[in-house]
Amino acid sequence: MKLLFLAVVIAAVSSHRADHNNPDSKNSPWQDGKVYRYDVKSHTLARLEEGPNSGSAFKAHFIVRVKSPGWLQVRLENPKHAQIHEQLSYERDVPENLKYQPVQNLDKPFEISLDGGRINTFNLPSSVSLQHENLLKGLISTLQLDLSTHRNIQGSQDSYDREQKQGLFRKMETDVTGDCETLYSVSPVASEWRREIPNFASEEDPIEITKSKNYGHCHHRVAYHFGLPDGAEWTGTAHKPDEGQMISHAAVSRILAGKQGPIYKAETTSTVYVHPHLYGKQKAEVHSHVHIELESVEQDNQGEWEKPESNRLIKNLLYSMSTKQVATHDSSSSSPSSESHDHSHINEEPRQRSRRSMKSSKVGAVQNFITRQKKHNDESSSSSSSSSSSSDSSSAYINDEIPNSNEPANAALYMSPQTHTDKKQNSVNAQKLLQDIAQQLQNPNNMPKSDFLSKFNILVRLLAAMTTEQLSQTSRTIEAAKSSNNNIKADMWMVYRDAVAQTGTMPAFQQIKAWINSKKIQGEEAAQVVASLPSTLRYPTKEVMTQFFQLARSPEVKDQLYLNTTILIAATRFINMGQVNNDTAHNFYPTHMYGRLARKHDNFVLEQVLPPLAEELKNAIQRQDSIQAQVYIKSIGNLGHPEILKVFAPYLEGQIKTSTYLRTLMVSKLFVLASQKNRQARAVLFSILRNTAEPYEVRVAAIHNIFIAHPTGAMMQAMAEMTHDDPSVQVRAALKSGINCGANLKTPYSWELSRSAQAAKWMLTKENFGYQYSFKLFNDGFDMEDDLEIFSALSNIGSDDSLVPKYLGYSVITKNGGWNKVQASVSSYKHLIEILKESMFYQQKSKTQHKYSSSKISELLNIKRDQRDPLEASLYIDLINQQRYFTFSEEDLRQLPHDINEYFKKLENGVEQHYTKILNQAQVSVMFPIAMGVPFIYKYKEPTLIHIQGKAKGEFNKPTKEQPQYSAKMAKEVQFTYARNIDGDVGFMDTISNQHVSVGVVSKLQLNAPFKLDIQVKPKELKVRVEPLHPEQDNNVSITVCGHTVPFKRRDSLVPISLDPNSKVIERERKILSVDTKFGQATSTVFHFQGYSYSTDYQNIGTIFKSPDFMTNIAAVVSQQDIAMTHFNLRYLGKQSQNKAVTLTAVYDEYHNQKESGELGPAVDQEDLSPNSETRRQAMAKRVSAGIKTAKAKVLDFSATFEGSYKADYVLTAAISQSPVDPKVQCALFAAKNSAHQGKNQFNGVATVNLPKSNALNYLQVLDNDLKTTAEVDIKFNHNANVHIQAEAERSKEYTEELQKHPLAKQCAQDIARNNQYTHTCHKMIVQAHAPDYLKLTVNYKDISNVYKNYTYSAYLLAKHLGFWYTEVNPMKSLPEGKVEIELSASYFDRTLDASMTSKYGYVRMESLPILKSAASAFSVYQPFQPQERVANFYTSHQYQPYCSVDGNLIKTFSNRSYDYTLTSSWHVVMQDEPEENGIGHEVVILARKPRPDQQEIYISYKSETGKDLEIEIQPAPEGSKQHQVNVKTNAKKVSEDELTIYWNEVEQKPLLEYYTQPDGVLMLNIEENKFRTMYDGQRFVVLASENRQSARGICGSMSGEPRDDYLIPEGLVDKPEYYAASYALNDENSDPKTQELKNKAKQEAYQPENKYTTVLRSDSQWQQEMTASSSSEEDWGSETVYRSRSYDKQRGPCAIKQQVQYYENHGEICITTTQLPACQSHCRGEDYKIQAAQVTCRPKIDQQFRSHRDHIKQGQNPEVTGVPKVIQFKVPTACNA
Repeated sequence: MKLLFLAVVIAAVSSHRADHNNPDSKNSPWQDGKVYRYDVKSHTLARLEEGPNSGSAFKAHFIVRVKSPGWLQVRLENPKHAQIHEQLSYERDVPENLKYQPVQNLDKPFEISLDGGRINTFNLPSSVSLQHENLLKGLISTLQLDLSTHRNIQGSQDSYDREQKQGLFRKMETDVTGDCETLYSVSPVASEWRREIPNFASEEDPIEITKSKNYGHCHHRVAYHFGLPDGAEWTGTAHKPDEGQMISHAAVSRILAGKQGPIYKAETTSTVYVHPHLYGKQKAEVHSHVHIELESVEQDNQGEWEKPESNRLIKNLLYSMSTKQVATHDSSSSSPSSESHDHSHINEEPRQRSRRSMKSSKVGAVQNFITRQKKHNDESSSSSSSSSSSSDSSSAYINDEIPNSNEPANAALYMSPQTHTDKKQNSVNAQKLLQDIAQQLQNPNNMPKSDFLSKFNILVRLLAAMTTEQLSQTSRTIEAAKSSNNNIKADMWMVYRDAVAQTGTMPAFQQIKAWINSKKIQGEEAAQVVASLPSTLRYPTKEVMTQFFQLARSPEVKDQLYLNTTILIAATRFINMGQVNNDTAHNFYPTHMYGRLARKHDNFVLEQVLPPLAEELKNAIQRQDSIQAQVYIKSIGNLGHPEILKVFAPYLEGQIKTSTYLRTLMVSKLFVLASQKNRQARAVLFSILRNTAEPYEVRVAAIHNIFIAHPTGAMMQAMAEMTHDDPSVQVRAALKSGINCGANLKTPYSWELSRSAQAAKWMLTKENFGYQYSFKLFNDGFDMEDDLEIFSALSNIGSDDSLVPKYLGYSVITKNGGWNKVQASVSSYKHLIEILKESMFYQQKSKTQHKYSSSKISELLNIKRDQRDPLEASLYIDLINQQRYFTFSEEDLRQLPHDINEYFKKLENGVEQHYTKILNQAQVSVMFPIAMGVPFIYKYKEPTLIHIQGKAKGEFNKPTKEQPQYSAKMAKEVQFTYARNIDGDVGFMDTISNQHVSVGVVSKLQLNAPFKLDIQVKPKELKVRVEPLHPEQDNNVSITVCGHTVPFKRRDSLVPISLDPNSKVIERERKILSVDTKFGQATSTVFHFQGYSYSTDYQNIGTIFKSPDFMTNIAAVVSQQDIAMTHFNLRYLGKQSQNKAVTLTAVYDEYHNQKESGELGPAVDQEDLSPNSETRRQAMAKRVSAGIKTAKAKVLDFSATFEGSYKADYVLTAAISQSPVDPKVQCALFAAKNSAHQGKNQFNGVATVNLPKSNALNYLQVLDNDLKTTAEVDIKFNHNANVHIQAEAERSKEYTEELQKHPLAKQCAQDIARNNQYTHTCHKMIVQAHAPDYLKLTVNYKDISNVYKNYTYSAYLLAKHLGFWYTEVNPMKSLPEGKVEIELSASYFDRTLDASMTSKYGYVRMESLPILKSAASAFSVYQPFQPQERVANFYTSHQYQPYCSVDGNLIKTFSNRSYDYTLTSSWHVVMQDEPEENGIGHEVVILARKPRPDQQEIYISYKSETGKDLEIEIQPAPEGSKQHQVNVKTNAKKVSEDELTIYWNEVEQKPLLEYYTQPDGVLMLNIEENKFRTMYDGQRFVVLASENRQSARGICGSMSGEPRDDYLIPEGLVDKPEYYAASYALNDENSDPKTQELKNKAKQEAYQPENKYTTVLRSDSQWQQEMTASSSSEEDWGSETVYRSRSYDKQRGPCAIKQQVQYYENHGEICITTTQLPACQSHCRGEDYKIQAAQVTCRPKIDQQFRSHRDHIKQGQNPEVTGVPKVIQFKVPTACNA
């Protein structure tokens, strides 16, 4: 090895000497024997768009002595440095009056070796610091002028004419900012050049050379970055749709030089633009300018300069982080993984010219080789990111060594050369700062002023600079405070713990490991710490990732609740980000500083991580441990590696049986892999979707993820077609919603998805699906002007047993940060509620034997319930960069009430809570050198605090047999503080003064709420008392946004920016908004709101909400577009508030069977103004019930009492009364204020509504009825003020005619003609026909104040100027004072409303105002369905309140399946439901039969959860009577038997049964207040139910919302409707023989439903062989290169096709085909070549096994390989000839 090293060095040195014979070296701008004296002026400034410039200036004389061609001696004379902080009219004009100070140790002479005008190396005195070295590199880079062809990029557009000295060409050139593509432009200069260089006006015309850097194409760059959000482009220009330009960086040089030299003038300008808060319109700028101008040229008559005692060789101009030399690549051949947008390549000069240039390359290669050997990282130079639009050698940059496990993060601080020495003062400073922070937490009101959160980040910085030993020592000092009862000490520990978690260094990780292993932190506390690590750890080396994963699986962790789950999720997420996902591995972590931190092709994930997780998952499923299985599924999914498909395959394919919930979870957890746009994952998801034999939950989960994977156009169109014919309504609904929303996306991020969705949108079905079905909703907001972008997704997997979904997930992502998600899933929501009710509520079952009980029906019909899978559930939260996953089994959920009881037992003795959590929601760092050789520094952080301190005491009384109602009470003291900063800082490090110069923007938000809370909960009553924790103390809610500039600050300063005396806040001259107001005086609880803003955002508040997108408006509220000083503060004034507490009360009462005589009468004042008055509630209930037959009154009472010296009561009571046997509805409203300070005042209103005659079942009769509703309202307030309103609503003749002509009406008429009056079509039309479309209001008022009178004028003006809708205004058409008329006319089919108003001010009319589609359902007076049910049914496809109708010869099921069938004399089970054994729930049986074709009889058996039972028999009314015969047997008491019969449930204090007959002869039954409702007219029967979803059986179906489920009978599935209905017929004494015959045939023809699983990327061997043998050059297999097959058989013989395994090597990999391909031997010639696709498996070149396989192939052998395949195209012969 030593000999090799020596040989390479000798060759490099000899090549350097030979380079002087290169003709290009004669183009040097320097002449031998001359002395060039230059004047140097440079400066670097940071500034916002407004405000002063801050920075530094440097000047000196630059002396160049040309000792020989290619050898210069250089020195600086009189170097000086000055600081700048003032407003500059032009940033390139530096003030003349700066106070320059000499710079020490920068005037030493040094030597430069060059080739022509290109700098090769230079020698610096060893005493020159690295900071000064980089400064000199910046100056020398400006003078570099290389017009040779060295490293030129070939392209048709590149040219240069040496004779004319003109041209435009590109080359790779190294300077202090990087080795990047540089555009050279050489051209003549305008005649005015003499003004620029007057000292050389007599010389020959110079030429002008400009150089422009393309930082998007670099072979080497020196930079540090961490935490960048997805798609943030900062190295070059954003080209891809999913990229955003975060940082814009440019460097342009201009040189004036003689054609043969010298360089008269050279200047370089670097500019960097970035928004302090990542994205936005107003950018901050860092501007660096180097100006070098020739003063004189003289003969060198000077004596020899003093030589330094020792030198160090500098081998390139790259910015240095240490004295260790950085390896560079001198041509593209040394960086094969670099990319270029134009795919041009770099020219290698002819061999006779290239020897000189080899020195740098070869020495660099040697150094690179040594570095790789030292780090055992020989693959990092070939690793590349697949995502960056910039053309880099990817992770090949190694500018500094990765810190060891005990070293701090030096480069992460300021990218300034570090001494790497321990700073013992850091520990002392950290402890002092920690004490200060903990002290401030005790008085939250002062935290914004003292910059609490900024101090926290300073603490994080101090900890980041500590070694493992220092951190461990500091920790031992702080740990003692962990269990202290002293709040300050306890907060010290919690703040320190969180600061360590946010540090992200190797020592911090080791410290956290030590805490967990020693159980210093455990359980939930440790879980919250490790949850932060994936986003804070900066160095994802293999060692760290392995240690993290091993820690997650260690025995110390596995048994700790919450920690065991969270750490495994965190570790796998970290491994995905640092290793598996090439995007994050390259873009999130500092790969430009250290290279890729773990080898790209390292197999440790497949060998050490995935196998144990797969084994644990298998074991968990075998032992039916759902909790562990869910965790391992989530962890495996988090890895996002394609191999996870093989892990999930046995379960998805059904080889290993598991629950549908876990299979759905596996598909759902492919999200990470799908989001990486993995084609294999997309293929699997599409295959699952297309398999209609899969459970719908699994298929919908595939739909949710396939949109993230960006399906192809062909896939999208196939998915659109499925919305027409897929058997699952859940799948159809999800596909339609996803494609519709995808087509409407606007952001560039969603461009690909949007285009493919738009291509398929036109194919979608027109069917409307209810919102309860599965869906995938996308929404995005894009504001290019303000650089705002937000994307959100709402996913839902609908339930078949509830309206509540089985899965609900919401996620949102902005350009500033990653995903924020909340996801919840449960295998069965209905099952969950049943378990909770069983545990929390007492139930008593009736033992009464019914003729047809539910158990007997199950026995007769052999109804066997499917055995339920155990309940499984999970909750996933990904917020503020913390992933938390909570899983539940059925046992856990059954244990939940017990845990709640245990908690309340603890509450009885009192509990205390002290919680402090501080973390950074985002951390972004970007640093790189600019022209002056100083590092640009960008830092962005979002520190957030949640602080809760309190006490609680209470009790909870669980329902029992004696007391079936619950009650609870709790007293709590809470000190809650939430604070958040958004802090963006842009600047640079002035390396001469060692000070940080910056400008930035900070946004602060703080909420401080100290309060006492007393809560009492009783049946139908809630009481809450709130008072300040410190009654005499003021408390704040504050918001602050300000821009600042910090001229100079020591980089190790412990003072926050806002407290730094050098920091200046940028203010404008004029405030846009200023507010200072107090409110709450009326309640003697005073608040003070004050603030101001200079931002134009507040010039018009409406402009903040200018976007039509809701989420974009939300983002606009929390982010300021025009950055300017803003401060708002809401303060509770405790000292000025006379009332110190408020008690809020809410009470609900019901009064049944009210029979009050009299009438409602006008509004009158109340005498009882007291809060929570039962007397007032009873009086109002009686009043509104007056004159209504058998009324039911409901009363709601709210009150607020402000307690103190100025006590004040506020009361609001509302009452409503109605009866199903009376068309009258009456209500009353009472509001009052009773204040000791402001007196008494009250408001009273009463209203009576008379509903029209209604027909429940016959649409044609509804049209014949005169539908008119009248209402009368009387209002009294302010003692004598009165408003009286009369209203009439009716269905107009025009609307009636529209209804008659409607297509659905014609279909309904046909149904009625077939004796089917209540089909689904007729039901819709009945609801529509009951909606009045015309309303007239007449308002009369008197004795009201002018303030209220002005309301009518304001309403008039509003109507008059309400946009484009107004059509007519007539001031002359008016009414007398005291009267207003309003008319409304709706067109429900057109969804428009015409409105007019007439008052004393005139007449105004508006037309075509838009109304909701559900308006007819909302305003309908169809009484069998309540208003909220009608509206909800409209939006849920009639599944909110399902109904089933058994009509003349047609049955409509709960799930909207309609089929032909006529009942016979056999009893048919209309509906039956039986809870599980010992399960909670009611029992119900409903039977129907037709003893005669025109008569239907009903039998109902019902048993409640409280021990009450009903057995009801219904028969048609006898001839001459309208009253149907109802026979009731029950253990409940009959309390009314007039027109409305009521049976009372004394346990629950509510009716058990109510029934009555409507005027149209329809019998209405209501069981347990709408649990069941029925309508019966003697011939047809309609039942309404909603609590029996999926558990109902009978001819009305299963109530799952899925029509396909209504083909299931006890024996299986049948296809014929008559078989389905007959299967639910009972075989008793009245059975119909034909019905029994049909029932027997149904049993014979029934077949069992069966789920068939999807294969995962599986192909049979024959298909693979045929695929390999086929030729398909037409298909795009994703292969960019076609390889030629070759036979390696060495034996010469007849030329014939040989089968040979093929290999090729590319980009550091060996790829080998999995099958043999046709090939010809080397002595033969192939003919008739064709393109053939083949699968190959690739492994790194260092893989010993693949290297052995390659050698065997070369020997003619055919080894077999395994691994993840990809498809590549080969060119193979079909014949071989000699």
